[in-house]
Order: sequence, then C-alpha cells, then structure tokens
Amino acid sequence: MKKVNFRLYKAILLLGGIAFFASCDNEVNTLGTDIIGGGNFETERVEFDVYAYNHKLSAVQTNGMPLYQLGVFNDPIYGKTEAGIVSQLYLATSTFGVVSQPKEEEYANDGKASTTPENEKVTKVYLNIPFFSRVADGETENNEDGNPVARKYDLDSIFGDKSAEFQLKVEELTYYLRDLDPSSGFVEQQEYFSDRDFSGHIGMILYDSVAKIDNKEILIYKEDDPDTDDVNEGDEVSQRLTPRIRVPLKNEFFQQILDKEGSDELLSSNNFKEFIKGLRFSAYNFSNDVLMLLDWNNANIQVEYQYDRVNTSNNNEIVKNNSSFSLSLAAFTINSNTGGRSKQNNVVNILTNDPYPSEIEGEMDTETNASRIYVKGGAGTLPELRLFDPPGDSTELKKVKGQGWIINDANLTFYIDREKLDALQGLTEPPRIYVYNLEDNKVLADVELDYTTSQDNNLAKQIFGGILEKEDDKGVRYKIRITEHINQILNEDAANVKLGLAVTANINYTNNVSAGAGENGDTELHVPEASVINPLGTILYGGGDMETGNEDKRLKLEIFYTKVD
Repeated sequence: MKKVNFRLYKAILLLGGIAFFASCDNEVNTLGTDIIGGGNFETERVEFDVYAYNHKLSAVQTNGMPLYQLGVFNDPIYGKTEAGIVSQLYLATSTFGVVSQPKEEEYANDGKASTTPENEKVTKVYLNIPFFSRVADGETENNEDGNPVARKYDLDSIFGDKSAEFQLKVEELTYYLRDLDPSSGFVEQQEYFSDRDFSGHIGMILYDSVAKIDNKEILIYKEDDPDTDDVNEGDEVSQRLTPRIRVPLKNEFFQQILDKEGSDELLSSNNFKEFIKGLRFSAYNFSNDVLMLLDWNNANIQVEYQYDRVNTSNNNEIVKNNSSFSLSLAAFTINSNTGGRSKQNNVVNILTNDPYPSEIEGEMDTETNASRIYVKGGAGTLPELRLFDPPGDSTELKKVKGQGWIINDANLTFYIDREKLDALQGLTEPPRIYVYNLEDNKVLADVELDYTTSQDNNLAKQIFGGILEKEDDKGVRYKIRITEHINQILNEDAANVKLGLAVTANINYTNNVSAGAGENGDTELHVPEASVINPLGTILYGGGDMETGNEDKRLKLEIFYTKVD
C-alpha cells in the first residue's frame, strides 16, 4: 500500500487545488516535479454514500461544564426544555473576624475588660451569578457632571426574551454530591447526568421571588462615615459589578457556618461539603421564555457579617466591625499559566425535555438510513454517520483503498431542510455543527491540524468548517472538510470509524462527555461538551432515499483526488 507523506500531501493539496480551479476539463497536468520527481497528475472527483442514523439521548453528563443553563427554552422543532442547577459551595476560610475560635473562648473566660468574644453575626447575604457580557460601545463610568453612572452591557448567551421576568427559587440541597464513583473502586470521578432528580433532597428555601435580566452594571456604594461631617462617603462607588443575577438569601442559613468556627465541619473542604451539601436553583412562572447560559465559574455567595471588638482607647468600649467572606459556586478553577482546569465543586445541570413530536420520535433509534438528520443540543439527539458503507459492510471502501489517491479535498455538505424550518416561527439556527470520532471518543485529525483562529470562537478552525452558510438571511448548508481523515483511511490503513454529528457552542471545546441513548438509556456514548451547553437544533437532509426534487440535497461524501500515473 502506498503511504502518503503528510507534508507532501499538504503541498500537493495546495497545488492540486490551484490546478483544479484553473482548469475544469480534467486534462492531465504536470505539477511539482521537484517535489515528487515528475509524473502525470489526473484530478478526479467522486462521491460516496453516507449512512445516517438518528439516536435520542436519554441523558448527558452535566457536571464539570464550562457554563450552566437556567430557564426555559421552547424549540420550535423539538419542544420545551427546562434547565435547573444544583451546586456545591466552596469555603476558602475557617476563621472569621480577627482571632481564632480557641482565642475567642479564652477571651470569654479571662475576665478582662480589654478582651471579648467576637460574636460574629450575619447581616447580609447576596447571591451573584454573572451573565456573559461586555461593556456596550460608548458607555462611560461617569456622566457629564462627573457623577458615577451604571454602564450598559451587551449580554451574550441568552436565548429568548431578555426582558422576561421569572420566579427564581434557591433551596438547600440535602444530598451529598460525592467526588469519586464507588462502582470504580473510588478511582474515577463521579459522573452526574442531566436527568438526575433531586426533588426528594431539598431543605430550607433561601429565596423564592421575582427576578429579571438587567443589562446594566450594579454599583455598590461605600457606607457613610458619621465622623466625617464634610464628606458623604455614601456617594462614592466602592465596586462595579457586571450584569448578573443578584438576590438576597436568608441570613440564618449562613449563620450556621459562623457558628461552626473552630469545629471539624470547617476543618477541610470535604468536611464542609458534608456539612453544607449545596443549593438547588430553579426558575418558573416566566412572563416569556428565556434560557440563560450563566458564567457559573465566576458565581459566588457574598456573606457580610459583624463582629465585636474592644476599643481600648475609648474605655474598653465594645464596637461592631464589618467583614465578609465568599462561597464560590465554581465547578473548577483555571490555571492562568497552563489553562488547565482543577475541580472545585460538583455542579450539575438538570435538563428536562418535553416529548418530541411524533414525526421526530418515529425517526429515532431505527436501523434505516435516515432521509432527515435531527440535530439537537443539550440532552437532545446524537446522529451517527457511516462513510462509504452501512454498518457491517465494507464493499465500497475495499474498492478504493490502496489506489494511491492523493486526497486534495474531502467534504460532507449538510443541506438544511428549509421546507420544514420555514414552516416554524421563532427558530434560531445553530451557527455551527461539528463531526467527531464517535467510536474512539476523539477529535478528527482535521480539527487538530486546523490552526486558524478568530476572536469569535464560532469562526475559528475555518478550514474544518461546519459554519452555517446563509442565503437571503436563511441557513442553506453546513460544509465540513474531513480531508486528512479520509487520507488516513484510504492511504494509512486507519479504521473507518463511525462519526458523531452535533451542534457546538465553541469549536475550541473538544472535550467529550458521557451520554446515554436508546429506549432504556443503557448504551454509553459520548457527545461534545460544547453540544451539551448549546440548546439549539435543526433538521438536515440525510443519506437515505430522497423525495423527488430534493435528490441533489442528499448527504454525500465528496472527494477530490489526484491520481499519479
């Protein structure tokens, strides 16, 4: 079998591409004689069948995500999805006030007027969950008079009505989210899935009231110092917070943390998480549908409290001092040097889908080469693709392997079923789709070898493609290049693995997570993490039989190759 050097392949890809577009008459061309020692090149184009199979996911792994979803999304194709969150809390300190608990106990018993226990008391608690946002153009921190103003931000990753109001509920979670899986002998990380039901493990309600999305930053002002008569510190901004969900929580729930100062419950992070197991976040009673993708790794709970101190310079007067601490909700921390992620909390997205329309349900988990491919993110669908031959067959592939073809280009073009989509109202089309090695749970070589970048994550890796192409502001097709993948199959004896198809929220997120499919949800598959955090869906033409008039939209594998005589 003839091996093709990859650098040679890349050079000939460029030269072959130039030759192909410069001459469409299939004449023999002589190119690159100094590269491969001369010879005739014959550029050819060939198509092969693609076999597509729709699978419905029963659940997807949702712990350890880069962001989390909260709210309701009504997809015109697939129906409604509701999203809630459960999250552990991370406490970074075990000492409150100024001195440790043993010292406070000493002060309580020494009988001295110059010492006193600190008697920490929670005064305010705020939940902070930021939106993804950036300062809007032209916004400034002060008005023409020099007074501070709250700047407007452009909010990102919010689907639906940004002016919608909804009821936000925050509740105590009484279920311990363990780190390690006992079925693996406590060696592997515990996986938590989108269909997990925590409703039987709920305690105190910490908040249950109206919340809304606001695109203005939140200004936190200083407290006025009564000893400075000529200055009002209350007019000075001490902190500017980006737009976020910010609501008060019940003081008494967090007072129990202060009351445990010096105890075993605060001795370690694991001890604390067994003491305070976490919170559940849900939203309901929407004035209009809205799904928020939240910056959970910058979310926290800010706890403000007072404690006693003795003012020895003023007759040992006991005064109240203010302090605060925060509880992180982050699923992980990011190493600023390596970009690596270190686990901090277990955070789980709960995703509940309404049943799909009967037309779509009937196309799930069959052995028929699908004429329509149903693609939905979240805990949605998983289309499976087979190139050249159906499962269990390799007839077509055997005919072309070992022919010594130099693969100039190989692509899959997915045409959108506009007839079905145009009949729907309020549809947001996925800006990008993604193909990956479903069999081995790996990215394709074409993704790894594509170094094109963009400030917009959905426009990076443009050679690989998968970007929505539009005409008259409507999506028409997605084109994905799998040139090196096909080269490896035909010329390097790589396996013709089954491929997975998914929407993606960020082409740079190539990590895959576990998923279940089938009627009983007992088949373990893997889906891109970036598809789990993308709620969008679409309908594409598949590889099965097409009705009259749509034959040219049938999914095919298209290969341009150069044959060396």
